[in-house]
Amino acid sequence: MKNNQRKNRGVRPVAIDHAARAREAWPFLVCRARNGGETYTYGGLCTEEMGLHHRAAAWFLGVIQDYCEKQKLPALQALVVNSKTGLPGNGYHGGPITREAHNEMLKRVRRKKWPYAAPF
Repeated sequence: MKNNQRKNRGVRPVAIDHAARAREAWPFLVCRARNGGETYTYGGLCTEEMGLHHRAAAWFLGVIQDYCEKQKLPALQALVVNSKTGLPGNGYHGGPITREAHNEMLKRVRRKKWPYAAPF
């Protein structure tokens, strides 16, 4: 048995509530959308606003993405981008990941009158 296996034996992993994190992120995104603000980077939203590692974004943004797709809404998660490319990552389903398509989606997101409280 390896050291890390021995050390973690008997410890049950804590379940992460991605929907709760999505509800926490929602008002930040809505404020940016309603005010025509700049996009967030994954690190900016996660680390600065929510106290999370940027890799957590894929999970809770996926909840927002699923909701928007099911409700036929603009892709609110388009407001979160990679710091180097300025575009959403590979898990993004809001359309092609090109500068032009992303800018069009951002226009749609900013025109929508989003509720401040997450509707899920």
